[in-house]
Formats: sequence, structure tokens, C-alpha cells
Amino acid sequence: MNSETLDLEFCVPIHLTLTGCHLKELIKSFKNAIGQVFQTIVTEALLYFATKYKENGYLSELSGSSEIIWKSSKGFRLTTIHTIFGKIKVPQLQIQDKQTGKKLYITRLLLGIEPRKRIPRCSKEVWALTGALAPYRVATKLVMPEADAPRRISLFSGFRPTLMDILRSVRSVGKEFSFDIDPTESNVFEADGTGVAILKTGKRGKELKILAQRKKTWGIRIASIHLDHYKRGWDKIFSCIKEQIKILGNVIIVTDGDVSILKGVGDKVNIILQRCLWHIPHEVKYTLWKDKVKRKSDNWVAVLSEILDICRIRKIADEKDEAVLDNMIEKKLIKLDELIAYCQKEGLDYIATFLQNCRGDLFSGVSRKIKGGTTSLIERVMRTINQRINVGVWGHDGALCVAKIRAAYYYNGFDID
Repeated sequence: MNSETLDLEFCVPIHLTLTGCHLKELIKSFKNAIGQVFQTIVTEALLYFATKYKENGYLSELSGSSEIIWKSSKGFRLTTIHTIFGKIKVPQLQIQDKQTGKKLYITRLLLGIEPRKRIPRCSKEVWALTGALAPYRVATKLVMPEADAPRRISLFSGFRPTLMDILRSVRSVGKEFSFDIDPTESNVFEADGTGVAILKTGKRGKELKILAQRKKTWGIRIASIHLDHYKRGWDKIFSCIKEQIKILGNVIIVTDGDVSILKGVGDKVNIILQRCLWHIPHEVKYTLWKDKVKRKSDNWVAVLSEILDICRIRKIADEKDEAVLDNMIEKKLIKLDELIAYCQKEGLDYIATFLQNCRGDLFSGVSRKIKGGTTSLIERVMRTINQRINVGVWGHDGALCVAKIRAAYYYNGFDID
């Protein structure tokens, strides 16, 4: 678009019908007038800038013609555009190449919105974000106040989009989102999944799988999202890492040890796995239950206290001497082997097998001095997304789109202007 800065000043007439001077009455009247005011602003600005662009030759560049004329008869036709302030009607500007007769509509082009679209992208983003952050019924109350409830102030100044407008905006905007790896951030990733209630598939019929990338400073960003059946689809999540592996070098993935995640990684790329040290004691409680160990019994206390001590690595993670660090890790592993032997002696087969499977990936991040790379931050991501997903039962596309919008908003910097 033309980079020239132009100053525009004009007056906008406002017609208000008032029955009193109560503040609520004034707010209601002003809300009803906002659409009219915004339509006047858009119309005036559109005509002003179109004229300027015609004079400085920008419209000629658009049409590829050396001489253009306005194509209109008895004034311009009007076209309807849906905005967050209501439907507005603005001139449907059209130019024509005087020599070839070629015509070009420029209204939506100058306004920066898509051609032949009833609702512009900027309006869809507002409604989509509202529908992703709040349940649909709450969203409609925010953007669609009831006509007989003057005390309820609409977030969008009195315009009333329908429930389907919000739902379709969520699906439209969500489908356009794509996530990828940022090569300027760290090479530490986290992977986890959460169940989602999908229609006709059971209580938590499908699993939302998320791959997050650690930032070099603090926090995480979403690198990939996929919704599929349990134990399937992790290969699609990790496909982006396989493409970026040469840029990132060694890649460390922090997981909770889910077998399907490990299978999805595969063995074709050099990926270092690190078990989340927060998840291990959490899973130990579950395996103790499977071994029918009574809560707070001697065996329960012995196993849990020992595994908590083994997984506590805050002090050794700051150790700079590699020889000392290796010695500390070796002692931790010896204590783990002793705990496994104790479980086997006591007949705790589930917990012994679980700890044995954890052993190889327990201190991968510590030994490579990956700061903060031993516990997972993605649990917070799951809770944030589930705050919306847990409200209602979803179709496949709707759940995935809402998850994408929420993830992009909270972790990847997406917002409405």
C-alpha cells in the first residue's frame, strides 16, 4: 500500500433521541449511534484517500493503466460490510482503464479486507477470540445484548452478531492458524496430550496432542497441535522437528513417559528424551495404587519419600564441575536401583517396572546442563486449553479450532488490534 502519510479531518454529525439525561440513557443512545458514526468515518476516509491515490498514481499502479477514470453513474453503488460496530454501507468504488475498458473494484482493496467476503477477517478475529475465551452462551451475551435489556452493555457497542456468526468465525480463524518451530529459540521441547470430549466417541473420545518449544528467556510457545485418537498421531506432531533438526542441532524433548509419545518420536533423528521429574512422583502414586499399596502405609511412605529425594535435582543442576555432576547423577541412579530392588523384594511389580523404564531418561537434561529442562511447563497449557474445552461436548473441527486460538492467544502472541 502507498507509504505516504495523509492527514484527514472532518466532522461527523450524530443524531440522538433522548428522553432524559440519566447516564444509562445516554450510554444506550450513544451505542445506537456508533454504527452511524463509524459508517460516516469509513465513507469519508475512503473517498478522501481514493482521490489522493488517484492523484499520486497509486490507483494507476493497481490497474496497470496510465490513464484511469471513475466508473459510476448517478453516484456510487453501496456495498455492505460487517464490522464489530454493525453493518455499514460504503461506496463500492470502481475504476476503469480508459483505453482498454478494464474495470476494477477497489473499495475492499483500499480498506484492506478480502474481496467478496460478507464478514472481514478483522471482525472474524474479534468474534473468534471471544468465542474461544468464553463459552458460546457467554460470548453471545457479551456481543449480543437483548433488545429488552437496556442495562446490559454490549462489549461491541450494540452490534448483535448471531451465535452462528461467532461459531463460524471460530472455525474459520482456527483453521487458518498454523504453528511451527522458531529456530531462534531453544532446542528444548515438551510434549503432552489431554483427552477431549468429542461427539459420538465416548467420554474423552480423542486426545489433543501438543508440542511446545521452550523460549531462551522464560516460558514456552506452541510449535504443533494435533487432535487424533489416543496413541495415534504423534508422528505428525514431531514431523516439524524432523525438518528443523539440522538447524536446531541436538533436540531434547521433555515428556511424561507416555509410550505413544516415545513411539511417535521414532529413531530416525537424534532426539534426546528427558522424563519430566514432576510427573515421575505423580505417576508413582498411581503405580502404588495398582500394586494395591495402602495409602500412607510403610511401603507407600518409603517408596514415595525415596523417589521424591531422587527427583530433587535443584542443587546438582547448578553444579559447574562436570566430574562432580557426573558423580552426583551416578549416586542418584544407585539410589534408584536400590529402590527398584526394594520394590521387587516387596512384590511391587508395577512400580518396579515403571521405575526401570524411567531410569534411562531420568537425567538426560541435567547431564547436558539444560537449565530448567527437567520439568514440564506444558501442564499449564493443558489446563488453560481445558478451561474452554471442558465446557460442552465438541465436534472434531470445533475443538481443534478453539484449542488453536487459545494456544495462539496465550502463548504465541496472537491478539486483536
